[in-house]
Amino acid sequence: MLFANLQLAIWAFFLSVIPLIIVYLLKPKAKDVLIPSVMFITQITEKQKKIARAIRKIIKDPLFLIQLLILILLILAIASPYTEEDTEIRGGHTILILDGSASMQAGDRFDESIKLAGEHLTARNSIILAENIPVLALHSGDLDAARDVLENIPRTATTADLYQAILLGSAMLTDGKGGIVVISDFANWEGEDPNVAKKLAEADGIDVSFVSVSGGRNDVAITGGWLSDGIDASGSRKYTCIIKNYMDSPVDAKIDVLYGDDRSTHNLLLGARESEYFALNDIGTGVTEIVVHPDDDMMVDNHAYIVIPASETHAVLYISDYKDAPSATVMRLLPSVDATFMTQGEARSTNVHDYDAVVVGLCNGSLHSSLCDRLADYASSGGKVVVMAQEGLPLSDTGRLLPVSLFEKANETAIKEVRESVMLRDIDVKDIAIGHYLKGEEKSGSVAWVLAEDGAPIISFRRVDLGKVVYLGIPDLTGDYAWSDFHTMPEYPIFWLNLIEYLCGTGGVENCNKQTGSAMQFDLKVRATTPDGRVIRTNNLLLDQTGVYELPDKLVSVNLYDAAESNLEGSGITTTETTGASTEKTVRTTTKKEFDWILLILALVLIGTELYYIRSRGEL
Repeated sequence: MLFANLQLAIWAFFLSVIPLIIVYLLKPKAKDVLIPSVMFITQITEKQKKIARAIRKIIKDPLFLIQLLILILLILAIASPYTEEDTEIRGGHTILILDGSASMQAGDRFDESIKLAGEHLTARNSIILAENIPVLALHSGDLDAARDVLENIPRTATTADLYQAILLGSAMLTDGKGGIVVISDFANWEGEDPNVAKKLAEADGIDVSFVSVSGGRNDVAITGGWLSDGIDASGSRKYTCIIKNYMDSPVDAKIDVLYGDDRSTHNLLLGARESEYFALNDIGTGVTEIVVHPDDDMMVDNHAYIVIPASETHAVLYISDYKDAPSATVMRLLPSVDATFMTQGEARSTNVHDYDAVVVGLCNGSLHSSLCDRLADYASSGGKVVVMAQEGLPLSDTGRLLPVSLFEKANETAIKEVRESVMLRDIDVKDIAIGHYLKGEEKSGSVAWVLAEDGAPIISFRRVDLGKVVYLGIPDLTGDYAWSDFHTMPEYPIFWLNLIEYLCGTGGVENCNKQTGSAMQFDLKVRATTPDGRVIRTNNLLLDQTGVYELPDKLVSVNLYDAAESNLEGSGITTTETTGASTEKTVRTTTKKEFDWILLILALVLIGTELYYIRSRGEL
């Protein structure tokens, strides 16, 4: 027998069994009373018998033995005992493509696909989850690795691009040896017909099998939903959704609306195969869930989730000697910004920690080193800082504040967006004419969003401990001294709105309500909790489950809203089971047979026995 975690088990032994034995050995010290009798003769022998009596008492104590056995069983379970068995399986490399679409959650389709995938495992396996983009779950893993992935693969609710998944699988079989097995309900797919990809792969000598799963019914579904732009006096919004009846008979649908501890019920009559609108006029701040009944075998589209972020006003300190600059005007007009305007001199006596963000605009001369040090400390404690480019900035002692090192002023350049960012959403930076800019380079740990032709950072970002600092290399000088025309573009106020919301950790309603298959990009890896409770760290989050995602600074609701995916009576496809993969020679491989679950069951039985024994002694 072998152990996977022997070292961890040894530590557990010393930290549990040894203390247990010590506790039973330690007894209150008896008080010695000397009397003039024959007991003087036996004092030496009594001392020798103390240890023996203590050991005999321990052995005779059933409770100690039960607790000792429980600890030993748990330690053995921690050690993960297993045996290795030789198994004959088919050789070669098999690409398993599992449909990750929402319709696979109908009935037992998903569980059946996992079972069928296990039956097609070979000596070497790769697993692709076909969502709206192919997700590689395993690359060239052995039998045990493939089984572990199949056991833990999540249920997703996007559309499935089987065509792209098959092309990815074909590219992974570089030597042309091996086969592809596609397991799907083939009810609906995104992109090209998977039959086309199948023929392309077979033309390269790759066997492709289509294995179909079916079952379950979908009676009603929420196939669309949106929030109105307007907000009433109480801060509530209007939500409208489309509810479709997939049955051949009318149904009186029951609709539950859950908001915190409040619950309301509504009814909506749906004709056979018809859709109706359902509206709520008072969606408040927080999470609202809508559930449509009757229940069916595909509940993923019977639920809709709505997140309304709390309306916040951000206190922004704007430091500049030019209070009529375009960016200052924007700060005055943004409804979510409460701006305070100061010069460099006035800011010296101001506690910057009273503000959510600080924007350093155009200033006469260079920036004071004391101000830069204070802003760096402010950012380290969680503050957000934006520093605008200006002629005196390369001469300023900015210390550790900026994410870039600046050299000198240069003339004219084209700029390009090298990293997608929410603040540049719907803004084509190529349309911005740059007449002047500052040459420079990024510091370690910084992220550039926009670069000049020579690689100089134009818009760059860096985390400073708990805070964020943004270098904006497009100042808003006007007239003959202008460095660019960005401040004259209609997108300029939107840029500042997005920038402040990005820095202060909030977003509009549209950023808190998404559809499955969409993605969210972050500058650095963030911790996200998925609707099924998994915790992941990523800088590119694919929203592939319905429900509410928990991010560090907000909640994001994700819904299916796809009438074609909810229709389980899709176009279908002719499934084939090719025999090419079975012609591979069988090979002998070693598989693990684990026993930790048996030890855990025995430990639970002993725990129950311990409780019964304690109760029988009247101690419980």
